[in-house]
Amino acid sequence: MCKRLFSAILFLVLACLSQPAQTAPALQRLPIGSNASVSVEQLVYPSGKLKVRGRLYLPKKGQRPLPAVIFSHDGNDGISQSHHRSCLRLAAKGYAVIAPSYRGEDGSDGTVEVAKGEVDDVLSLWPCFNALPEIDRQRIVLMGASHGALISLLAAGRQPQIKGLIFAYGVADIYSWWEYLKAHNMIGKDALTKRTYGHGPQDRPQSFAIRCGLNAVPKISAPTLILQGDLDKITPPQQAEKLHAALQKNGKPSKLCRYPHALHGFLVYAPYLTHDVTAEEKAEAEEAWQEVFTFLEQTLN
Repeated sequence: MCKRLFSAILFLVLACLSQPAQTAPALQRLPIGSNASVSVEQLVYPSGKLKVRGRLYLPKKGQRPLPAVIFSHDGNDGISQSHHRSCLRLAAKGYAVIAPSYRGEDGSDGTVEVAKGEVDDVLSLWPCFNALPEIDRQRIVLMGASHGALISLLAAGRQPQIKGLIFAYGVADIYSWWEYLKAHNMIGKDALTKRTYGHGPQDRPQSFAIRCGLNAVPKISAPTLILQGDLDKITPPQQAEKLHAALQKNGKPSKLCRYPHALHGFLVYAPYLTHDVTAEEKAEAEEAWQEVFTFLEQTLN
């Protein structure tokens, strides 16, 4: 009798162990807004041990599944109103758009790491696509501006499934950029800069190596569109030139578009500014957007 009871208990224990663990949903979706042509949802999804947020912009018309753009924003303060408007603009053209809010931003877990863990936050979207039936995972372009451009470049080197990369005024060669900042007395004194870069490449060699976008070039096979303002004092045109040259040297398709009257951030901000922007810069921002739409049509449709 005891032997039979022991066997029954053992069976129940093994049966319980064999049951799949009850876990929280991998992806959470919450509607947060809409206009005449685009609906907007908040996403919460896992990136390693963190839960990070983002926004999903879906055109109300168009055959599903949709080609998609993962549009990584600039800075480290979350999704700006201008970035939000830019995502709406992309979605209105018929693309699903995902705008990640990297770790430490907009309620996401973790802390800002500057083009390190943020790359993981972008790449962690791929396992979520099974829960996003509106998106065609075979037709995805990575797009980024400034900080988001470097994030997108580094992510492109680790995700061979992408169809294209749009790199807007980002840092491609962090070593020459650091020397540029030193020469112009522009190195930040804030805690984030000190924590990330220390006193430079000799002080933090690993920190610089993992953030050098040029290292990703040999692993990128998709075409790249590079957008750069000639009046950019934050990431000067030499950064775009270095990336374009590296892609060409490695036999990668690349197009560099330069805009002589454009400052840093022109693609996202110039269309919506009412001051501190020239008519020439506004016009060049619109030219750049047309380059974006042409590139997306050629690579995704």
